[in-house]
Amino acid sequence: MPIHSILPPEAYLPQDPTPEQVCKRCPYGFVDCLPLPDGRLQVSRIISTDPAAYLDPVFTPGAILPPTLQS
Repeated sequence: MPIHSILPPEAYLPQDPTPEQVCKRCPYGFVDCLPLPDGRLQVSRIISTDPAAYLDPVFTPGAILPPTLQS
C-alpha cells in the first residue's frame, strides 16, 4: 500500500540506529571516524576549511586512519 504524504520517508519509517562515530583531530582540522571491529578507525568525513584537506588521500572517506592519528 503506497503512502501519500508530504513528509519524507525518514519521518514515518523505522530507521536503523546510526553507528557511533569518533571525532579525531588531524593537521587540517577534524575527521569523523567509524570504529571498526578490529580497533582501527575508518574515515567517515573530514571537517576542515582548508581545501588541501579534501585532496589528501589519507583523509578520503573510507580510508583507514593511520596509526599515528588513531590515539
